[in-house]
Amino acid sequence: MTDTVTTTHPNTQSANGFFARHKAKFFILLALITVALGSVFLASGFTVHHQDIPADYWTTTSALKAKFLDTEVFIGALTMMLIVTICLAIWGYWKLHSLPKKYAAHTGQAKLVFWLCTIGFFYNELWIAAILIVVTDWKKISAVIKARQA
Repeated sequence: MTDTVTTTHPNTQSANGFFARHKAKFFILLALITVALGSVFLASGFTVHHQDIPADYWTTTSALKAKFLDTEVFIGALTMMLIVTICLAIWGYWKLHSLPKKYAAHTGQAKLVFWLCTIGFFYNELWIAAILIVVTDWKKISAVIKARQA
């Protein structure tokens, strides 16, 4: 009988550990870079004004405010943030409606709960029924029914 020992390079383990420790930061940085690049990309589709705004239009003394608010990149950033907000709202709605499916294994009605949750996207009363199926202790209910029949 031969024993095999697998060894990994120490730098590989530290690199994997580094990524595992900083995974959330990496994804946040990636999202910010995507939003910035999307803003610049979307800026090409906008024209803020067909003529320059006169300097006396701006009531504050900040020259940067006029330059920042009068750019297509700012409108592109607003559009990108709107897209991100809509995507996050859809994702949150999906996660909320997936909660009963996650906890449905102990009920014995996993397929029923899945379909109630799926249809519940459009008809919310079915989603509430799926939650009730998941949180109900069916063993206790069957024991009560059997006790009353006896």
